[in-house]
Amino acid sequence: MIYVEILSTGEKIKRARIFKGITLKELCEDKISIAKMSCIENGKAKADKELLQYIAEKIEMDLDYLIEDVYEQILNNLKMIKKNISSDADSEDKLKDNLGYALKYKYYDLAFELIHILFSYYVEENKVENIQLIVSQYYDLYQRNNTEENTAIYFKDMARYLSQNEEYIEAISYYGKLREMFLQRKEGFDKGEYCLIGYNEAICYQNLNKFQEAYDILTEVIEYVDNLRTDESKGKIYHIYATVCIKLKKEYIDEYKKKAFEYQKYNPISLALSRGDYGKYYFEVGEKEKAIKEIEKGIEIFPDDNKEKNVEFLNDCTKILIDNFQYEIAYRITEQALNMAITTDNIKLIEKSYYLKGVILQKMDKYIEAEKYMNLSLDSLLKFGSREERKIRYIDMAKLYHELGAVTDSLKYFNLALTVDKKI
Repeated sequence: MIYVEILSTGEKIKRARIFKGITLKELCEDKISIAKMSCIENGKAKADKELLQYIAEKIEMDLDYLIEDVYEQILNNLKMIKKNISSDADSEDKLKDNLGYALKYKYYDLAFELIHILFSYYVEENKVENIQLIVSQYYDLYQRNNTEENTAIYFKDMARYLSQNEEYIEAISYYGKLREMFLQRKEGFDKGEYCLIGYNEAICYQNLNKFQEAYDILTEVIEYVDNLRTDESKGKIYHIYATVCIKLKKEYIDEYKKKAFEYQKYNPISLALSRGDYGKYYFEVGEKEKAIKEIEKGIEIFPDDNKEKNVEFLNDCTKILIDNFQYEIAYRITEQALNMAITTDNIKLIEKSYYLKGVILQKMDKYIEAEKYMNLSLDSLLKFGSREERKIRYIDMAKLYHELGAVTDSLKYFNLALTVDKKI
């Protein structure tokens, strides 16, 4: 796609005239006064179609292109951007350029749509600094275009951003307002959309460990699940409802797990991840046997062809098992995770697998064996880890050497941690 600069009709005339070496007098002839043509070129007056036909022929320009005003150009660009945003590496620049033109010519309706797409793009890419640069401008444009439809768009964008940024209380405020808006619509509301809003609000409550609040919202929206467009969305709703029911020891847990599995059956990764979640929550309510069964089933059904995601899942399961003192099972799983991680050649996955194995060995009082894996983990972490991550790992190493009775090495790593801390 060739990206054309946005110009008003007058600017197109002036540029083409100067490029072709035509003076104002030569262009005007006896058709129009020089003063009026100057006003047209400078955007202070508009030409009728008959005059534009004459000008187009005189400067040898396509009439349709000449007539197309700035608004139409931005609108056409917007359509192309929306169509190609996922595959066009220049989408961000095009959005910003068109936003600038929309603001320049005070087309605030187009500016709002453009900044909404740009904001959503930044949230999707987790570009927090970019979001912060435009968030106040987004609010200003929302205020200029304060319709019910735009309010819903703005509230959803802000709620999603705040939730992703782990500002759950603020996100809940927006999701709550959205649900109120939907319920107040006299002509009815999109039940599927309402269900998704409730789902996202419930996730925020769940992340705040407010499970009763999450349960109350999900109980309200669960009746609208059939209005959702995809099986994936339906599976997510039933899944979170099942996890909250486990946490609150409600009835019908198996019923909602079964419904979630039914909608997830064609996505084995979702099925496996769900099993891992159930295991986590069963541990939290003291049902150890059920927890272990769920985790082991999740590991069993995870597809082998996606090794990186598989290693991530195995490491997550290992962490849950360590936190719940299931060291023998965790050790067995981390062996599988480490072997698979090495084949991925992904240093972050390899580092995490080494680290977890070292942690488990320490929990099992096998400090000499743990030393090897903790050192391998540290060597990998130093290649990509942040200062804070290195500081924490140095402290881990210091504690390990303290347990081994190696005072010199223990002090060395404590000093390294202090050195990093001072730099921070």
